[in-house]
Amino acid sequence: MADFFFEIKQNDIGMSKKVVILIDGQNLYYSIHEMGIIEKDVDWTKLFTGFADTDDELVRTYWFRPAKILDTFFTEEKITRAIVNKKHRVHLEHYKSGDMSSVPESVQSQVNREKDEAMNWIKKQKQKFSDLEYAYDQLCLAHDDIEIVKTGVVKIDPFKQAYLGEKGVDISLAVKMISLSVQKKCDKIILVSGDYDYSEAVKFVKDNMTKISVVKFHKGYPPRNRSMSRDLSILADKVIDVYESDLKSVYKK
Repeated sequence: MADFFFEIKQNDIGMSKKVVILIDGQNLYYSIHEMGIIEKDVDWTKLFTGFADTDDELVRTYWFRPAKILDTFFTEEKITRAIVNKKHRVHLEHYKSGDMSSVPESVQSQVNREKDEAMNWIKKQKQKFSDLEYAYDQLCLAHDDIEIVKTGVVKIDPFKQAYLGEKGVDISLAVKMISLSVQKKCDKIILVSGDYDYSEAVKFVKDNMTKISVVKFHKGYPPRNRSMSRDLSILADKVIDVYESDLKSVYKK
């Protein structure tokens, strides 16, 4: 009986651990772009393999990114009314009724110019997003174990011509993290993000007896990191350090 128990323990020791990598696309994007590195220049298979310990089996990498730009509220009519409401409120009722006879031509010209600028900016951002989406699809096709998860939206402000961040992506990633742990789909999760918003999901995964590592990117020399939450790194079972010098030499295509 003792020999049988010893044999089981030996077999357990030799078993590989299933590992899943979860990537917060926006967090990764800013981390490497600050170093002057773009996604297509990185040998991701080699890098991800470098994340793993000797007895790890990398099952899959889920790369989370927004599904679309949120432009539902930015029709020509709504943009026009927003401009009029902010800068020419005295003429708002005229715009609503369509009676433009009392609106000075100079006002109409200014409103139309700003409206066209906003609409053209939105169009350009949607084209950029489409080009970026194609690039990520190509990245997925080039790596058998990478799955691009398109979820959530990118919020924009066409009046200030600015991005306001993503909505829904981090929630989807956190749900995936918890689901993998609950369903015992893997033994370890490697999170590529330094966002403290994931802390509660990390705590749950640890309480559910799933190991969790976080990836920390370091820029320049001496190495420094500004995107990793200190509290998140403390919560994790392990911090995987990735340095700019290695990304530009060891892990570059």
